[in-house]
Amino acid sequence: MRLVERHIIQPTHRFYPEIDGLCFLSKNLYNYANYLVRQSVIFENTPE
Repeated sequence: MRLVERHIIQPTHRFYPEIDGLCFLSKNLYNYANYLVRQSVIFENTPE
């Protein structure tokens, strides 16, 4: 079973800069949320 889809957007596509920027922000948001959960587990011993 495949749970993800992969879409390859070429750098020449007209929406590439916007998509690239949104992917960058999405990655940062995921990393920040992961950091907060990890900190709560380490220091409070209660995952949120």
